[in-house]
Amino acid sequence: MLAIDLRGKIAFVTGSSRGIGKSCAKTLAQAGAKVIINYNTNKEAALEVAKEIGGDTPIIQGDVTDPQKVEDMLNFIKEKYGRLDILVNNAGTTTEYNLEDLPVEDIQKIFEVNLFGTFYCTKFALPLMKENGGTIINISSTSMYTGAGGGAHYAASKSALLGFTRNLAKDYGQYNIRTNSIAVTMVNTELLINRKTGDLKSKIESVPVKRLCEPEEVGYLTAFLASDMAGYINGEVITMDGGRTYA
Repeated sequence: MLAIDLRGKIAFVTGSSRGIGKSCAKTLAQAGAKVIINYNTNKEAALEVAKEIGGDTPIIQGDVTDPQKVEDMLNFIKEKYGRLDILVNNAGTTTEYNLEDLPVEDIQKIFEVNLFGTFYCTKFALPLMKENGGTIINISSTSMYTGAGGGAHYAASKSALLGFTRNLAKDYGQYNIRTNSIAVTMVNTELLINRKTGDLKSKIESVPVKRLCEPEEVGYLTAFLASDMAGYINGEVITMDGGRTYA
């Protein structure tokens, strides 16, 4: 029986106390990886994820927008495990404003979390991957192609991940470090359900498969990309949107 096997792999998933990150962490663990859970403010949620995974799953508090905190988190992984095989840059956020009404501080916040946080985590993770190889998976959004209603700052931050992903693929492929992105939309998480604009039912109708994407489905693709089954996939953005973007 063909199955994804990540036994013996060390994985770090940012923003993994809820939503997509939680599902990615749980799926990687189900495939055999040792997963480190990251949270910023919600320790109880992170502890619950660790409990669901079982074993001695560690949790690490750290704000990905703080480079010193990020370096500390990766140093913890280095001291405890000596290496890192899988990095999932999942931590992200958004707000909704038309550009003329967009607070300047929101522009800075979204870029700090969605882009700079990914830069910092990857920068400090790479030295832990260069000896044995590894895989980096950036969770992005189809707004990199289509824009996001009331979210120019969000779309721009996710578009930047395209160049980041492909540049890393070229620079670090020689070390057997693969970098890919998953561009998602309409994922059934609190972030989607709590958004202010638009009617969710009509948005679901705009998806050819007529449903939301479940976080677990993103987790499955993440586990595949992290595995040797995807060993020749590098520098790609895989769109996961039920056909909505190009329908």
